[in-house]
Amino acid sequence: MPRSDNARSGRIGLQTLDSVSRYDLVLALIPVVFLLSVVLGHLLSVPFRTTLVGASAVGALVLLDALFVNPPVRPTQ
Repeated sequence: MPRSDNARSGRIGLQTLDSVSRYDLVLALIPVVFLLSVVLGHLLSVPFRTTLVGASAVGALVLLDALFVNPPVRPTQ
């Protein structure tokens, strides 16, 4: 039965930091921003709508950067 290099090294299912792309970070950053806004809003007694608008603005900026400022490119072969 064929085995991958990850199975031999004992790293099944774990990504190394080198394999994380910019777009993986974008996808991770958006929910983190929303979670942080909810926590900070609760700690600072800021209304939920205010924190939600702020998190939406940050998420939109991150998304616009990932799609239009630094768009994905096809790898050249």
